[in-house]
Amino acid sequence: MEVIKPVCPFISSTFRDFQEERDHLVKNIFPEIQQICKEKYRTHFAPIDLRWGINKSQTQKGEVISLCIDYIKQASPWFICLLGNRYGYNYDEEADDEQAKEWFMKNINVAAREGHEWVRDCMNKSITEIEIEAALSDDFNCTQCFFYFRDEDYVYKKFSNPTQEQLKTYSSESKKSERNLRALKERIKSNFKVTLFSSPQELGEALSRDLKEAISEYYKDFNTMIKFPHLPPECNERVHNLPPENREMVLAHHIFETTRGDRSRLADFGGDLIAQLNAHAYSVGQPGHKPILLLTGDQGCGKSTLMARWALQYQSEVPLLTHYIGCSTYSRDLAHMLDYVLQIFGVNKDETSSNEALTACTSTQWSELQDNIEHFNRVIQEQTFVLAIDCLEALSSDSDHAHVLEVFTWLPSHIPDNCRIILTCTKGSHHYKNFIDNYNSTTTPGRSNFAEVEMGGIRDVETRKEIVRKHLETYCKSLDPQQLNTICNSTLSYNPMYLIAVANELRVFGIYEEVDKVIDEIVQAPTQDQLWLNIFTRWCSDYGWSESSDNPEQPNQPFGWVQDALCLIAMSRRGLTEEEILGALELIGYVGSSKVTTAAWAIFYRAAQDSLNKEYTGIYSLAHGCVQKAVLCSVMGGSMEHLRSPPLGVPPNNSGQNRLRRMPSVYKRTHDFYHIELAHYFEQQPINNRVLEELPWHWCQAHRWEELHRLVRTPEYFQLFRSSSEINQFSTFRIDLFRYWDEMKQDSDYKPFETYETMVREELVKEIRNAVSDNVKKPEIEDELSGGSMDRLVELASIYVHAEEIIKLTKISWLAGQFLGEMCDFEPGTQLLKYAKTLCPGRQSTLLYQINYSLGKVYYYRIDWEKARASFFEARRELQKTTDSSQKIEEQCALLNNAVSCLLIMKRLNEADRYLKITQNQYLELPNYNKSPGYFMYLFNKSRLLVKRANKILNVTERDELFTEAISLFEETLEFRMKHYGWRHPLVALNWQEKGFLYQDYGDGSQSEFCFKKALEIYEEVLSQDHVLIATCYYHLGMIYEEDRKWREGLRCFEIALKIRQSRFSRKNVWSDIQRRRQKCESKLDRLKEEDDQRSVSAPPPTVSMTTTETPALTEDAPLRVESRHILNPYQRYSYFETDRQITIQSSELIEKVN
Repeated sequence: MEVIKPVCPFISSTFRDFQEERDHLVKNIFPEIQQICKEKYRTHFAPIDLRWGINKSQTQKGEVISLCIDYIKQASPWFICLLGNRYGYNYDEEADDEQAKEWFMKNINVAAREGHEWVRDCMNKSITEIEIEAALSDDFNCTQCFFYFRDEDYVYKKFSNPTQEQLKTYSSESKKSERNLRALKERIKSNFKVTLFSSPQELGEALSRDLKEAISEYYKDFNTMIKFPHLPPECNERVHNLPPENREMVLAHHIFETTRGDRSRLADFGGDLIAQLNAHAYSVGQPGHKPILLLTGDQGCGKSTLMARWALQYQSEVPLLTHYIGCSTYSRDLAHMLDYVLQIFGVNKDETSSNEALTACTSTQWSELQDNIEHFNRVIQEQTFVLAIDCLEALSSDSDHAHVLEVFTWLPSHIPDNCRIILTCTKGSHHYKNFIDNYNSTTTPGRSNFAEVEMGGIRDVETRKEIVRKHLETYCKSLDPQQLNTICNSTLSYNPMYLIAVANELRVFGIYEEVDKVIDEIVQAPTQDQLWLNIFTRWCSDYGWSESSDNPEQPNQPFGWVQDALCLIAMSRRGLTEEEILGALELIGYVGSSKVTTAAWAIFYRAAQDSLNKEYTGIYSLAHGCVQKAVLCSVMGGSMEHLRSPPLGVPPNNSGQNRLRRMPSVYKRTHDFYHIELAHYFEQQPINNRVLEELPWHWCQAHRWEELHRLVRTPEYFQLFRSSSEINQFSTFRIDLFRYWDEMKQDSDYKPFETYETMVREELVKEIRNAVSDNVKKPEIEDELSGGSMDRLVELASIYVHAEEIIKLTKISWLAGQFLGEMCDFEPGTQLLKYAKTLCPGRQSTLLYQINYSLGKVYYYRIDWEKARASFFEARRELQKTTDSSQKIEEQCALLNNAVSCLLIMKRLNEADRYLKITQNQYLELPNYNKSPGYFMYLFNKSRLLVKRANKILNVTERDELFTEAISLFEETLEFRMKHYGWRHPLVALNWQEKGFLYQDYGDGSQSEFCFKKALEIYEEVLSQDHVLIATCYYHLGMIYEEDRKWREGLRCFEIALKIRQSRFSRKNVWSDIQRRRQKCESKLDRLKEEDDQRSVSAPPPTVSMTTTETPALTEDAPLRVESRHILNPYQRYSYFETDRQITIQSSELIEKVN
């Protein structure tokens, strides 16, 4: 399979005379190419520009030529060459500068030792020509080469009377260099197309044209370039339609799998274990086998490499899907991993949920992660395939869903024979212990069992030596037998990752005479954690420097920019690009002579590349848990044992760009410090998805609520938060906004409704003020702006503000009102939506449809059925005005279903029946209508209509027939929803609730009670404890108990329902009936108590039996018991009440706020 590699051309030229051209390309040409690559081909454009200065330390190491050659190989097949009149830095025997000659020779020798032996034949060539030689060699395969020659008289055209310094800048270095350059140009002209240019603008136009054509040709087979070799064709067809983050995972998985699986140094590793993996995978469809195979072992023992090698050799016809956690930043997130699997198997969640009439909860209550889990479980039950997940211990989720990982509820309780799962996990890790404790048929009845296979270390010393030897051979280095024996007989040498780490350390070590000393120091590390801390310290010492020379550092402790760079990566949310790392370092204080350049970062990355993941998007992340530990240890201070301790205090917050230079070396930079510095960096960048992903997250992690609040109330950021789902099919931004508000509400006094009402008001005032700046009535209007009501501001905006700005204000008010409705701030949400509706121009039918639909949902949850019905019908009318209304039949049906729900509640049955027939006729126009969730919502409403009509029929036979038909439709709808959403979805709970209404109307109190309890089991597990649907269930349960004269149970139900509705609604008519019924139950209980007191006074003393134990009565002051239950069987007749006199309420924290 060919990977869609990013377009990263190496730009070769002399530096001094091409600054203006390079700047023009970077500022004016490359951004457009990047946009084309991103939007059209979903890849990345990042030209490699090494023009920035190389400091004295890097110069002395002699790594410049080697570094350039390595980057040309990495950039292959793309290479851009710009030539003027200068030949470039070269070895001139006739020159007097001996130091320059020595430096050039050192660079040649270093490059030769790094595996580029051919450079020894290039002693008489310049560095620029060596770069061209590398690009044109067969080994580098640079097939996309572009050559541009500048006009030789450029200096005289640019400067009418050039100075000596200008002539020196743009003219040849010497006669010899001039001859060499002329010969080089002739050789290039004879083999390649050459474009001449006389200005930076001409160069930009020519390069832009050439790159666009080449990229278009290179990606002409774009849709077929990425394939899963072990999945059916229909899965591969879906790959190119994946959202960007999942497409990144596809590419990252392939790169990881091919590089790990093809490692020649591990060619004979794990043969027996591969046979066991095959045996497990080939058992698909065979009963009696354990469905899960857990491959365990120590960290670094080769589990990931084994998995990748097995996947490349996989031969079965049963589809195989692999997921390598940690190969990309998104791959670590549980929700993204599940969504990735669903996308590959074609589960369109939009089709199964978005068109379902009115969802049973607002987006703040039902988590998209839970939605993904339910769909993932369905895929496991229905699809025949093998799923392999590597590095389970690196899987993470947000804090709201930590329990999902803890108890492994994302894995189905029962895995059928059509599916086999392979997991790898570090033995002894937190996730391993949780899996053993929770996913076990012994400890957790009803769950499938699993088989565990442990992967040991490499026992054979010769195999260990071969791993080290082959790794060093790649870089033309070797060790003598004694040195190999020392390494491969050390305590940790059984571990492949240890051997690779040691070999990598020796690869970058340049003094052969001191190799023995280095080996002795390495093998003394008692643990891998300590080894990596030592390596980390060495990186800081060899490649880094402090932000000021007068800041002494403690010996043998990490310090300097290397430490800060790795800490920035570790503290980031999704990793960092090179540009972001260098920009943040500059903010920290690495400026002037201590500035970290591109070349400095490139030299360090070459040494640490086995420990850093670099995604095809250019984002860097830490590759191993050991590296992460070493970095965290350096942040906190102390040894590895202190990793679980809280960080030390934040360093003094001195102002000014040099504030850190005065920081005493005894202070350790903390988590908050790096979060704040990253926030400051992203705050300076243009607003885009990348900034939205990182900036608010860092303010939240640093608990800087004022800055976070300022950001989420900024209209530009807020609109991007709310509209992000229109860009990506799966986006965390909308979820993030709810999460940030959860954090702010807990630790600050900020309130959403105050924030967004103020935001809308300020935007209205600003736009009105701009519109009337030249108006004669400005003084009068200014008075109204300062103290006028929102209604008056909306009126003024409608009069004075231009159409474009009006649409902008409408969208802001709509999104703010929609968000407040989802946050259950119904009153202010409704008001903002009304303002949006008033502001919206009449021709904006699509926008009016969206506003009315949002308004209808808010009215629905406010229990204002008539206004909800009117809003849904108005939304339908606006939808019908849109140009593509004929393509939106399902959306129209969804609106009709919503309106019918309101009509049924209001008992307007004839009207409901008429619109149900319209809905049915529209659904019949659709292909496969009987598979549409909206159609089952129609059946659901039809069954409710039958029930309400049956209640009006006196003939018992006809009444029973209607109830039987209604029950049948309810069961059909429930089966569909259980299949598509899983049994814990709110829409399933809604089905149980409506079924309870049916039995309540039918007069079957016991069945009605059971259905309401089933609905409560789901609602209280997935919604917040104060959700209005929970209040509805308790209200109707109270009515059942009231009818059965169970006053105490009814009182408790009414109290819960009343408390929720009073907290949600200010209108008394919403909860007045509950209050009346509660008072009735109280008075009944008081009367019973009086009667009991009278009987106890007149009755004789009771006889006390020593053998009888009475259950103590439940008093009115008895507290409600709160428990949390996980129901395994949706049809289990589990009583929600322990006794008839005690209510057990299930509670769960607010899971996640999702739209």
